[in-house]
Amino acid sequence: MVSEKKEILFHGIPASPGIAIAPVYLSGSQEKHIVSNESVLILPENIETEIELFRQSLEQTRNEIKDLQSTLRDSLDEREAAIFDAHLLIVDDRMLSTEVISLIQKKLLSARTAFKQTIERYISAMSSMPDQYLRERAADIQDVANRILAHLDGLADKKKVASFSEPVIVIARDLTPSDTATLDRSHVIGFAIETGSPTSHTAILARSMKIPAVVGMRRIFERLTDGDKVIIDGYLGMVIIHPNPETIEFYTEKLCRQERLLSELEKENRMLAETTDGYVIQLMANVEGIDGIEEIRKSCAEGIGLFRTEYLFMNKPVLPDEETQFQVYKTLAESMPGQPIIIRTLDVGGDKFDAAISLPKEPNPFLGMRAIRLGLSRPELLKNQLRALLRAGVYGDIKILFPMVSSVEELDGLLNLLEQLKDELRERDLSFNDDMDIGIMIEIPSAALIADQLAKKADFFSIGSNDLVQYTLAVDRSNEKVAKLYNPMHPAVIELIAAAAGAARENQIWISCCGELAGDPLFTPLLVGLGVQELSMSPGALPPVRRIIRRLSMREAESLVKDVRREANSAYTASRCKELIARIAPSIAKMNKGF
Repeated sequence: MVSEKKEILFHGIPASPGIAIAPVYLSGSQEKHIVSNESVLILPENIETEIELFRQSLEQTRNEIKDLQSTLRDSLDEREAAIFDAHLLIVDDRMLSTEVISLIQKKLLSARTAFKQTIERYISAMSSMPDQYLRERAADIQDVANRILAHLDGLADKKKVASFSEPVIVIARDLTPSDTATLDRSHVIGFAIETGSPTSHTAILARSMKIPAVVGMRRIFERLTDGDKVIIDGYLGMVIIHPNPETIEFYTEKLCRQERLLSELEKENRMLAETTDGYVIQLMANVEGIDGIEEIRKSCAEGIGLFRTEYLFMNKPVLPDEETQFQVYKTLAESMPGQPIIIRTLDVGGDKFDAAISLPKEPNPFLGMRAIRLGLSRPELLKNQLRALLRAGVYGDIKILFPMVSSVEELDGLLNLLEQLKDELRERDLSFNDDMDIGIMIEIPSAALIADQLAKKADFFSIGSNDLVQYTLAVDRSNEKVAKLYNPMHPAVIELIAAAAGAARENQIWISCCGELAGDPLFTPLLVGLGVQELSMSPGALPPVRRIIRRLSMREAESLVKDVRREANSAYTASRCKELIARIAPSIAKMNKGF
């Protein structure tokens, strides 16, 4: 008699929300090309042959990536396809090609050996970077390297994408962005990998593809065999292997409740986000490109609370000039007539890297030359963007948002620069909006602490909760060694938000929140009670937040805030928030059980 396998619960990092129950398919690692130590020498008369083989492999890889991009544009959108622009830049990197060809010519190495040695050094250097974002880009380099090496080995035609006849959950040590993009979405209903983080390109693709996913699942691969049943909880970052019948029944019911709830919430999309005692909260959407406008319309968001402009700059061989940006912002404004559009100026550095901008190497990029600091130090970048925004403001209700402002002096410098640019536009006889609202992000503790002074000069505040928590608690949440210390309910975080909201109220300017807290139902009563008037989030997060607001009274929200500020204890705050949501919106609480 075969003994029943014991249920085991593994904790990882939530990467893409949702629940999946299915048998396992174990996907083997694709790293075998990289780790090979083979070293092959050639004869001098074979140099040109090897160089031509290398160039053909690059061309074949380039064509593969372009084909993949075309497929993604058809099935997802331009943003996901743009992820692979970075892969094309690696293929077309002249320095890399020159180095490989030099090794072939001078050391008589085979094309495969020369490329392997060169790319291993690139991957090693990127993997050792202190910046989490840069470390994750090593996965992109390895992804491209696998393709090139496969062509050099003559194995590319043999590599096939796994197809299935029944629903499966893929478990792997790693999935490259290419692996993820080519998953059989008609049958792969979830995946978990031992590596990665929520900001990796693999995780980004999973969310776009609406596949529940968990990353950072240590030592799970060897505990499974093909066909084992597992459950993925993408909300809580859990994988349950060999679930017992009671667990399966619980998650099956949870999945059914989720589907019913989503259907109910969709019917409420056009309802006003108004508390039971008449306070209206503006619900806005965060978006990264023009292609996200249709999703915003479907969600019935009241405008764009955060338009990230980084996509215009990232992984582009040439930076966009004023006219290019103007056309994008104008199209955006014309696509949303009568609705507010908050556009954040370029926010790169820290966790965002762009080769074309040539960011300086820094020991601690998060505390270095990033966001508005970079803009002020590279005025040609900032001026082009601001002129384009001022001009596009004629075509709609565009508002400018400056990230990472830390002092009154910085804000004064930005406001003075805007006036200079207006004078330039007048001299060029170009139309522009001379009365555009100017806001700043409250994402550094210093800005929250002097919010009263900043509010006298700005038209609005927007709380960037992700960075505000990170900087307040000195915790990099993508660092698994300290991630458990990342606590948005820490009393210090709540006090800083309260200070910013109080300053906004006293100076009669409005305040929003556009970080992840805005889209987390658990924080909705807190933010409303603290005085945040606008919440901006991904379109898919709007329905649960809308329902909570419609079933919440301002009196309850303010009482909650009063209690948690008095107790100054994050565990108490979490408990009170859960109790309140369970009472006013039990279906939301059940869907997010464990949040």
